[in-house]
Amino acid sequence: MLLRAEDSPALDVFGTQVTVLGGSVQTAGVFSLARIVCPPGTGAPPHTHVETEHFHVLRGRLTVQRADEELELLPGDTIHLPSGVPHAFANRSADETEFVSAATPAGHERFFREADELSRSGRFNPETAGELCQRHGI
Repeated sequence: MLLRAEDSPALDVFGTQVTVLGGSVQTAGVFSLARIVCPPGTGAPPHTHVETEHFHVLRGRLTVQRADEELELLPGDTIHLPSGVPHAFANRSADETEFVSAATPAGHERFFREADELSRSGRFNPETAGELCQRHGI
């Protein structure tokens, strides 16, 4: 299956720009793949989920908290985030950061799409974001 760029609009996921490059449908449930662009000062707070993730930094700097360690990733760096391990990421620099996220099994893309709907509907607040995360096991 071929997924064209025009078939993958950028989603607004709580301030980060996420483009789903593949998910449950395209990979038969094996993995999801997304391109994430973080403006300065954005990221994701500490959380866990059942999916295992890998981040690969394309440009900029990405600060990643994995369990009790904080790591600064630069272009070309890749990090493994095991299932159930608390993690967070942030762009603490003055420039955009871009990275690719691969998650197994697939399904994380559904969270991204619902977060975008919540953001664009004007209903985004801590309560609705918490409900969305809980619904997706985050």
